[in-house]
Amino acid sequence: MQLDESTTVGAFHAAYASLVYEGLTSNAVAAYDRAWRLRLAPSLGGMPSTELRPLVIMRARAAWHGADSTKQDAFALLSRLLDFAVLDGQLPSNPCHKLPRSRQKSVDADPVARAINEQQTLRMLELTAFNPFGQRALAGLVFTGLRLGELVGLRWEDVDVARGLITVRRTLSPNGSGRLESRPTKSGRLRDVPILDDLEPWLDSARETGHPHVFTGVRGGPFDSGNLARAVKWFSLRDNIATFADDAPLRFHDLRHTFLTRLARLGVTPTQLQKIAGRASITTTELYTRSSSTEAALAARATVNGANREVTFRGGEKAANHGFTSTFKL
Repeated sequence: MQLDESTTVGAFHAAYASLVYEGLTSNAVAAYDRAWRLRLAPSLGGMPSTELRPLVIMRARAAWHGADSTKQDAFALLSRLLDFAVLDGQLPSNPCHKLPRSRQKSVDADPVARAINEQQTLRMLELTAFNPFGQRALAGLVFTGLRLGELVGLRWEDVDVARGLITVRRTLSPNGSGRLESRPTKSGRLRDVPILDDLEPWLDSARETGHPHVFTGVRGGPFDSGNLARAVKWFSLRDNIATFADDAPLRFHDLRHTFLTRLARLGVTPTQLQKIAGRASITTTELYTRSSSTEAALAARATVNGANREVTFRGGEKAANHGFTSTFKL
């Protein structure tokens, strides 16, 4: 490939995409394919590389539609393509590296703040009882911590009640043509998640449907975020379930935060959480174990007041620990 004034970003994609995709999971490849087709190709694909300046990239990125994560997929793909162009001697430097970093904080910067509590979980299940299939899917999300694609990909052979384990083998992901297809998990690995007591009655009710997949719609088809939201009237109900300080509305993914936060508060270690969550990095998982100052203060108070001490400062009175337990067997 020889660089001249007519060499376009599309030419870089044709030359280097296979190198970018090497070693990636099928989900990551699919995300990059969508990023190229829907964002990069229309905005920058035909642009000569000699005109590809940082400000041009910034303007294109600002015009991209979709969630922040999908925009980041497109930007990451562009940056990696241009890295290979630099490595190949086709560009003197990568203009993506000159862009200022975004100062906007991700809504997932504090996943614990996005978790819902026991009362809110119960309210969610009560408000969605009019649709038992959708209600059961929400229960599955909040009591397993699975991503939605992983949850709807579960088959009965993945559920081992005797051992108390669910094996996550696959995810059902959009293929870009309005259908879901089976793919490996995001990490590309199998993993096990525990079957909590709270989940068992929902599994029992799901068995009665006779469908090969565990969590399905009424006709046995898989849920995606769109048809699940319609089934449970999510957009009209979610503000009655929980609201947050960051003003971002409750999302299905917050039910995953709820599960992992619950495990962290019960003493599950970051390393164990990482394996259960199927995360590649422990750094993100550690966010669930970082208590706020309020939680730290209450924990310290409970520890000191609940200690069995020979000497106290209240005339020999002993403080009592009061624990809260809750089940969701509806």
